[in-house]
Amino acid sequence: MVRNTLFICLAIVTLSACQLREEIRFNKDGSGSYEVGFDMAEMMETVKSDDSLSATEMDTLINFAAFLDDKKDSIASLSKAEQEKLEALRPLEFAMKMSDTEKKMDMRLTYAFKKLDDIAKFADAVEKADIKELKKGLDPIGGMKPTGNTENDSVSDDGIEDLFKMAESFDTKFSKKGFSRKMTEKAVAEMLKKKDTTMKADDPFADMIRFKQVYKFPYRVRSVNNPNAKVLSDFMGVELEASMFEMNNDPNYFNIEVEFEK
Repeated sequence: MVRNTLFICLAIVTLSACQLREEIRFNKDGSGSYEVGFDMAEMMETVKSDDSLSATEMDTLINFAAFLDDKKDSIASLSKAEQEKLEALRPLEFAMKMSDTEKKMDMRLTYAFKKLDDIAKFADAVEKADIKELKKGLDPIGGMKPTGNTENDSVSDDGIEDLFKMAESFDTKFSKKGFSRKMTEKAVAEMLKKKDTTMKADDPFADMIRFKQVYKFPYRVRSVNNPNAKVLSDFMGVELEASMFEMNNDPNYFNIEVEFEK
């Protein structure tokens, strides 16, 4: 999974610079929201000559909880299996802003969770939702393939799906005392096995894709053990950001332990 995630990042790079963002927001009771976002404004600038994307204006918000409540009478007539399938989408929200005139392309998928283990259901919910706007927005990415390596030619579409499964590569813990997130041994082993040894720090493409992780807490941060982390200005969260080179060369780059104030 990590291998394909890196490949999809490379596919995006062949288009232009892009930022991928993963954010987790916590409440005191352990519930919260998990979010994956894409900022591809520069990609819109690159592909503006494409007839399928030029003159595109889209501002979409899909709140599945509101949709299910609005259609509850119709849904009640469906089979129990179909009702359960639709109900699994309730925690999901999709937002997309695409503007050719503003050269803006921003997508966000947010999943509300009652406990951390629920994040594992995020990828399945995205797949079941079958959001046409999401597919349209990601078509330029999924259609691109890293050049110069035929082994990678079939992974772009899988990479998109694996991007939504990124949380499965981490062991995440949260309590009133602190927060920790570490790459699993399986994920680290896979990254080391598939490491791109040809990538250099001065590679012009290495910094064109940025991956950011943001964590927001209901408690003030006292200390952070990762020197790559930045404490937010209100001391209620931290963020880490890495280039492709940093991700490729250090699978533990995003490992973090945060201690909260008592």
